[in-house]
Amino acid sequence: MEWQQIEYFIAVAKSQHMTNTAKELSLTQPALSRSIATLEKEFGVELFERRGRNLVLNRYGQLFLDRAQTALREIEKAKQEIANQINPWSGILSIGFPHILGAELFPGMLGAFRDRYADIRFELNQCTLDELVLRISNNDCDFGITTWESVNEGFHWHLIGKSELYLAVPLQHPWANRSSIRLEELGGEPYVGLKPSCALSFTVEDLLANSSVEPNTVYRVDELDMVAGLVSAGLGVSLLPKTLGVSNYPMAWVSIEDCPSELTVGVVWKKDRQLTPVSEVFLDFIRGRYPRISE
Repeated sequence: MEWQQIEYFIAVAKSQHMTNTAKELSLTQPALSRSIATLEKEFGVELFERRGRNLVLNRYGQLFLDRAQTALREIEKAKQEIANQINPWSGILSIGFPHILGAELFPGMLGAFRDRYADIRFELNQCTLDELVLRISNNDCDFGITTWESVNEGFHWHLIGKSELYLAVPLQHPWANRSSIRLEELGGEPYVGLKPSCALSFTVEDLLANSSVEPNTVYRVDELDMVAGLVSAGLGVSLLPKTLGVSNYPMAWVSIEDCPSELTVGVVWKKDRQLTPVSEVFLDFIRGRYPRISE
């Protein structure tokens, strides 16, 4: 069954005349008759009764007409809703972000965007890194916020900010009063790490691997809040950004002195997906506000 057949059926049902309907649709009468006959063959019943020169719906035809008109209204409604959502000036953007990356850069970026495009709305989805990748891959999210190290070749990535990484240590730790430390000193030190579901874990793992450091990881958790809680309780040290929330825990923050140590955060989107007009507006804003790009 094709949608055009349904439209032809509705037109004949309204006019009750095959020849007149064919003229209105710019069809030949035999072509329209074949379309209706094909539809009736698919249902296995006739949909019209002939009364003189008119075609009148029988009970099967009336049943199908009711459903067909409802379907037509729903499709038109869906077309309008889609048009509204992708409208470049009043559409909807879906953005996913891991918990640790949503506290600082993200709200400021959205606030600046809303100041310029007040009618564009956001659907925000806080999720794990794995969930974020899946959502973007399945086109359930237009964009994501994540680190460069967690991006694979199927995505574009645009830098929007950096945060310095520090070694967070318990206040009673011998290193608590130090201003800086070398990563190589972490060897054998009880360390609180992050699971791969956390975007920051890729940044930290790369940093440690490049410095040939193998810390004594005693815990691996999903959230920065839990890492900070374990460190402040004296259960280990950890490499962390001094972000909102985490910085409130009673810990000492020691700078890393022997290599660049920073968390790079960016906007990510799927490479082979056609961007909607409202997504293009958002991307133009990102590229203008944060000119440096890395894809």
